[in-house]
Amino acid sequence: MELNERKRKILNTIINEYISTAEPIGSRHIAKHADLGLSSATIRNEMADLEEMGYLEQPHTSAGRIPSDKGYRFYVNELMGGYEATQQDIDLLASAMTVKINQFDKVIKQVSMLLSRLTNYTAFLITPEMKHGAIKTIELIPIDNSSVLIVLVTNEGIMRNKRVVLPQGVDSEYIPKISAMLKEKLSGFSLDEIGVKEINEIKNALGENGELLFPVIEFISEIIDDIQKETEVYLSGVSNIFNFPEYRDIDRAKEFIEFLDDKNSVTKAISNSQEDDDRVINIKIGKENDMDIMQNSSLVTANYHLGGRSVGKIGIIGPTRMNYSKVVANINQISKYLEKLLEEMYFDNNGE
Repeated sequence: MELNERKRKILNTIINEYISTAEPIGSRHIAKHADLGLSSATIRNEMADLEEMGYLEQPHTSAGRIPSDKGYRFYVNELMGGYEATQQDIDLLASAMTVKINQFDKVIKQVSMLLSRLTNYTAFLITPEMKHGAIKTIELIPIDNSSVLIVLVTNEGIMRNKRVVLPQGVDSEYIPKISAMLKEKLSGFSLDEIGVKEINEIKNALGENGELLFPVIEFISEIIDDIQKETEVYLSGVSNIFNFPEYRDIDRAKEFIEFLDDKNSVTKAISNSQEDDDRVINIKIGKENDMDIMQNSSLVTANYHLGGRSVGKIGIIGPTRMNYSKVVANINQISKYLEKLLEEMYFDNNGE
């Protein structure tokens, strides 16, 4: 049985009311508060049909109905209207975009916190895989006669440093020359372009003195490997789950908090939300999620891009009773904001 226009309107009204109130919705409530021009009896019959079709559920012995996962899916695909940002949302975005941020990790934290604040749900952001990032500069900074600090900066603003104890016999006055050579040989190379061949070229260029500084070069190689492997998950607004009646059960809330604390589990849940088109916002509702812990929650994700390439993921974890239109609109806005910041950082760091 297909949903006729009347059933669609009733289902839309029930879902919107339930999102707002978190209380089962009855026919009298719809007849009184929704301008549908239908009697309570007619609405009750339509609700019974919607329940039989799997779009609604009746919790316990309540006379009211709540949406099922199937109902939410139909709502998201067919009924959901557009969300218009409030002036407060607009002001918050405008304020955030005026902040001058020079380090990538600060960008990530800022964006994650902003998305959580705008939606009141738990927001997450997965940092990009940096293996395609280029080295902006490498510096060797003498600390004392026996050690130097290696500082490596990528064009995305990622900075790593390591202290290296030099072998005996290294002339500290030679360090600036080595530093200049490393900068000349490696600056501008993407991280995945630097391999054994490039490292050996540097070693050969150093000549007799190069053997004494092999530990420095090996540490640079380790730093590059570390950056290539790094993918972090930033979560903001984890405590927001306590604002929703779905998590009033202490055991359930505790279990969900423990899930959010396990970054590997969160990453696994997020990585399972893939779309063929990486520009599409993906919504997984309730049992559409693969992990048991997510069966009563919804996951909304979107990829963000740099130079036309998907480099990370941003999104929301919350109850199935989610304001989907607001979440989708804000994820769209925030992902564009993030991409703009990343492009500015990328081009600035390349001198363009």
